[in-house]
Amino acid sequence: MSLIEKEYEKAIQYINAIPQFMKDTGVDRGRALLKLLENPQNKLKIIHVAGTNGKGSVCAYMEAVLRGNGYSTGLFTSPHLFDERERIRICGEWIDKESFVRCFKKVKAADEMMGGNALAYFDYFFGIAMLIYSELQLDYCIIETGLGGRLDITNAVEKPVLSVITTISLEHTAILGNNVAAIAKEKAGIIKKDVPVVVMGDILDNPMQSLYQLNHEACAIFDKTAAGVGTKFIIFYNKDCTNIKIGRNYIDFSIFNEYYRNDCVTIKSIARYQVNNCGLALTALGVLGVQLEDTKTRTALSCTQWSGRMELIGDDVYIDGAHNPEGIKSLVETVKYMNKSYKIVLFSVVNDKDYTEMIKQLCSSELIDEYIITSINSKRKLDMDVIKQTFYENGRMVTVIEDIKSAFQYAVEQKKAMDAALICSGSLYLVGEIKKMAFIGEKQ
Repeated sequence: MSLIEKEYEKAIQYINAIPQFMKDTGVDRGRALLKLLENPQNKLKIIHVAGTNGKGSVCAYMEAVLRGNGYSTGLFTSPHLFDERERIRICGEWIDKESFVRCFKKVKAADEMMGGNALAYFDYFFGIAMLIYSELQLDYCIIETGLGGRLDITNAVEKPVLSVITTISLEHTAILGNNVAAIAKEKAGIIKKDVPVVVMGDILDNPMQSLYQLNHEACAIFDKTAAGVGTKFIIFYNKDCTNIKIGRNYIDFSIFNEYYRNDCVTIKSIARYQVNNCGLALTALGVLGVQLEDTKTRTALSCTQWSGRMELIGDDVYIDGAHNPEGIKSLVETVKYMNKSYKIVLFSVVNDKDYTEMIKQLCSSELIDEYIITSINSKRKLDMDVIKQTFYENGRMVTVIEDIKSAFQYAVEQKKAMDAALICSGSLYLVGEIKKMAFIGEKQ
């Protein structure tokens, strides 16, 4: 193992030992950290993205289009599936280990100047990202919030060039609030004076209407917040996307609105909700006024697949990181369009999610023919007996295989025997472990 490899592993071990939360708010820690790092964010054009579901996909579409049109890009997202460097991407590639170590040392030094042990786990990655993006003088950097918006460390960036808010649903209620209004107010915290904000609107006249019904109340709050600070407010509506055709591993559609028009867009996904995420991303770039060429944009989108979101990893084998009720609703809508008559779900979930509602959504759809449940390698994993009992209470039998590798192998064998589609879902931990053991991950 080289010196850099050793230093990188040591840095990751250090970060992994840091608590997820600290007593101060993330935004306060972020301001102090960025000041000690000499405000690298002020040298960057940052697109700030918040929301409950769809943030990663919207970020990925924007980054791919910008990069495909010749711009240099940074992409900061979370969580990672199996390698921490996934969180910090430069022109589509993970940050290299040498750059990670160099920037880590600077963030650690700033942490010590703040009194030591002042930064949380997520703070380190944010600081490293801001440093490396600034060093490289990238054209655009797309930054995804970690949790919420108003108090998130990413909100220490005071002058982004654009704010984007995706769908809103009830998640992290213990932290963000137990109703739509409270959560929307937290997300609205990224809206700033003189920074245009583009949001996912109320989705009407659409089979997926129920997925976005919460956005009607949220949009009213976003509109009021934007008016209060005097900034441009734009809503993307699903009606802007038409002529939708779903294939085996792609979707074709057209998009026409005031800010973006393209009559032939293809995305590498069968997930119907990705049409809306892509439409929001293209509209946001249109609002920003970025010069885009249709051919380059179409080519970029046709190659973009956000890892772990209805990702095809084998012959009719999909992994999907749906980990809350709204995510499961989206998954169910996608399953409706699958051309296989028999469908299998390999499922696991963590104990702090609304697993009761997630399982209810799966079972009540009556679209799944077979359920296999397994255990993930996490302290947050939900007890297998609880998962099994919840399926039973919803009138469904399950096959229980605790070892995740054995469960996946069994699920694949069942898929072949039944000529079925297999969907692995319920947790990003599950998705990450399957990608890791199947050697499907991005090679860096």
